Amino acid sequence: MTRYCIFLTIVILALTSSCTNSTHDKQLTAVSSLMEKRDSLEKVYLANEFDSLNFWRLEAANIEITIKRNYVANTIDNKLSVKMNRFKSMQEIIDAESELGGGEEHEEEEKEMTLGRRIMLLNTQFKKVKMSLANLHSDVENNILDEAKVKSYIQTENTKVKRIENQLTQYLFVKNTELKEYIKLCKDLRVFADSISKKS
Repeated sequence: MTRYCIFLTIVILALTSSCTNSTHDKQLTAVSSLMEKRDSLEKVYLANEFDSLNFWRLEAANIEITIKRNYVANTIDNKLSVKMNRFKSMQEIIDAESELGGGEEHEEEEKEMTLGRRIMLLNTQFKKVKMSLANLHSDVENNILDEAKVKSYIQTENTKVKRIENQLTQYLFVKNTELKEYIKLCKDLRVFADSISKKS
């Protein structure tokens, strides 16, 4: 009977250890998966970086000044008027907003953010999430946290990675649609501004 009890104890301990190892492995896999997802999102971002915000900001200001100084017309040019109105309404897209501070990235409506703000938030979030995932991976690997806490932290990090994915999707949309239109408008108006500048 004693041998049977010892054998049963060994079996139970082995099963418990196996379950613990299985849970531990799943936790590590989940965190590693989030790390890979975050890294792949950053690769997409880096492949689509836009680092000419200040150039286009200054270019837009110079175009506007040149046209105001040199454009004189007896009649209203409707095409130019439409183009200028669109140009002015789109200027907020390119605003670099490098002076903005604060870490509260969720205060603004996504659709109202300038491209500069989007870039700043993505840069910040990629760094923050990379650090928090590395710390979580280390804690799980070293069995520092209990199972409930690990589960909670994994859910939190998953939410952060999904938020980055959404922010990146919005950034790419603005960059590949509205920004393209804005740059085309700038180039068209630059040609016009140069032409009237030569005449004056």
